[in-house]
Amino acid sequence: MERIRGLGSIGLVAGVALVAIGCTSEPHTTPAKATPDPVTFETTDVPQPVSPVQTVAPAPSSTAAPAVNDGDPVYTVRRYLSRWTGHPLQADDTEGRYPLVCPASTLANNPGRLTGTTGFAADNMTSSQGGSGEVEVAVPVTNSSSVTTTLTFDVRKGPQGYCIADITG
Repeated sequence: MERIRGLGSIGLVAGVALVAIGCTSEPHTTPAKATPDPVTFETTDVPQPVSPVQTVAPAPSSTAAPAVNDGDPVYTVRRYLSRWTGHPLQADDTEGRYPLVCPASTLANNPGRLTGTTGFAADNMTSSQGGSGEVEVAVPVTNSSSVTTTLTFDVRKGPQGYCIADITG
């Protein structure tokens, strides 16, 4: 037992450690895998929808009106601005597939209303009930000159959920 003390104990401890973790001079009995197991990453920085109902937008040909809630007008504007700035919430979320502009509206007749828009403050979006059942969604929008202005989106309930009729500000 005297031999364990001193420098001899370092060799003994190192040998025990190598055996404990399975590293010895003998070959391993389990061959290494040719390809590693796939790794799944979960991210939390992806924008999350306000309403789970609108996570997958309704198909334009659908005849059933989707259930809506108070967060849907804000989510509709967020989707529209995300598309406009080149970062749709879903890759296939396009106006052609899932219209967000109300037909025959002021915005439908002036689709370039947001020309020059480069960003928006999604965390600062607010909504209020307007006249005739529409909802007004206010959002700070930044243009290509780095000027931020609050714009108001007139959002109405349509046959496919909410749609945007006009933008003022």
